[in-house]
Amino acid sequence: MQLALSASRPKKRLYRISQIEFLSFVSAMRCLITSFAFTLMLHLEAHAAPPKVDSWFPAGLQQGQTLTVTAAGAFGAWPVKVWVDREGLNVEPSEKKGELKITAAPQAAGVYWLRLYDEEGASAPRPLLVGALPEAVEVETNDDPLKPQALAGSSVVHGKLAKRGDVDTYSLELKQGQTLVASLLANNTFGAPMDGVLQVCNADGFVLAQNDDERGYDPQLTFPVSRDGKYLVRTFAFPVEPNSSIAFAGAENYVYRLTISTEPFVDHTLPLAVRADESTELRLFGWNLPSDAATVIAPPGEVRVSVLAPAASPALELAVAPHPVLTATEERSPETPQPVETPVVIAGRIETPKDQDAFRFQAAKGQKWTLRVESRSLGFPLDGLLQVTDGEGKVLAESDDAGKERDPVLAFTAPADGAYQAVVRDLHGHGGLRYVYQLTIEPETPDFRLTLAADSFVITPGKPLEIPITVERRNSFAGEIEIIAEGLPPGVAAAPVKSLPSGDTAKAVKLILTAESGPTSTPFQLVGTAAGDTPRRHAATFPVSGAAAPSAQPWLTVTKAN
Repeated sequence: MQLALSASRPKKRLYRISQIEFLSFVSAMRCLITSFAFTLMLHLEAHAAPPKVDSWFPAGLQQGQTLTVTAAGAFGAWPVKVWVDREGLNVEPSEKKGELKITAAPQAAGVYWLRLYDEEGASAPRPLLVGALPEAVEVETNDDPLKPQALAGSSVVHGKLAKRGDVDTYSLELKQGQTLVASLLANNTFGAPMDGVLQVCNADGFVLAQNDDERGYDPQLTFPVSRDGKYLVRTFAFPVEPNSSIAFAGAENYVYRLTISTEPFVDHTLPLAVRADESTELRLFGWNLPSDAATVIAPPGEVRVSVLAPAASPALELAVAPHPVLTATEERSPETPQPVETPVVIAGRIETPKDQDAFRFQAAKGQKWTLRVESRSLGFPLDGLLQVTDGEGKVLAESDDAGKERDPVLAFTAPADGAYQAVVRDLHGHGGLRYVYQLTIEPETPDFRLTLAADSFVITPGKPLEIPITVERRNSFAGEIEIIAEGLPPGVAAAPVKSLPSGDTAKAVKLILTAESGPTSTPFQLVGTAAGDTPRRHAATFPVSGAAAPSAQPWLTVTKAN
């Protein structure tokens, strides 16, 4: 008998889920996902990023005006708090996220630096301008050349070249004999990455005048009106960083402030800086200025001073000079140099093509000097050439550009006791009203500078915070520098730290902060002092986008304890 063997396969079982069971499963998963998302949202809100401000729009307002300004950026929580660097503005966050209600005092003028802050930290400081002229906001139909935005008269227009190919056009009625001044502020102060262009056209769009780089990357032009009629002021831009496109550029951060005026307009003053310890008389230069607006008295300041002449625009920001300031006299040629006492800061002008200005100073044999000319860095067109000559006119030292900068800096060691001349001229032999400069002549003295890599810091109670500080020792400075923190909020402490002349701390140190509790948020300072025959005291600074000078007011935020 033969047996047949066979392997039996297991039968497949079919599992069926009813529609009700499936819907219950989906509902449960939805609840689980919702619960997870809610928990994640609470976690993110508890650890939100600090406010971030890219720009304001509008970027300024008129004296005595109240205006709603929108902040472009990112905000984890709203409302926020607002810090302003000086008196003159009242700022209140609106209910709508990103909006601020700002009121300028009747005497407010110039650039104000604002920060938004909350319990998580602070934004970088961003500028807002206050002026005397009426302020308007661009109406977007003005990108059609056949539909320019009409202006009633002299005014300041806040606009934005928001997209590629954007061209903004404004129209106004002008009279024969008037002088129109058009000045655009974008890359300077606001830090907009745009290389702007300005045009004045007739009513048919024919270009009568054009400028693109009168003040660095920002354009400015004047136009004498030869006949009554309607005229157009047109602006567009290219990117500061060139790219492969051949087109007008635009973006959300292409924000500008355009002054269009036939009224008094101040381009610059002489001198170009003010004293720290006394008032300074400034002579005004520009267009449409009445005779009684020839001078203005500027108060003393610490870092910068805002100056706004009565019935004129715009407000000017002047630096505070470390030495006596004076204006070049009529007699300042190489044949009849102007004698000066050093150290000194001199403001002058190359008035005509191929003109040269010369200043005579005394120096001892072996004495080291630093001479520098500022013009391009201040927004003026002079491409300076700086020379030091002896009594017979022989050139002993010369400087054209200082590295990548178009302004010259020169180090000079006197070969003998006697008189020497500092000679300034334009490299290309140009000259004119705006070919102004500031010349500093000072003996080389050992000193130091402290810099920070960040503008704000965040510390958590119970966790020490290290703040790196870069130490730059100039002219062989070999002193011991003690660095302390000033203006710390209650409950925050920092032990002094020392930078020694040699070793690891000579070029960099770390100051350690500790906090007991939070939250709090405030500006503070890191200050270095050095004893000696000439005591030194300098606050650590950090660069600010668009600002002509660094800031010495970093921000400290103490968060809640974990």
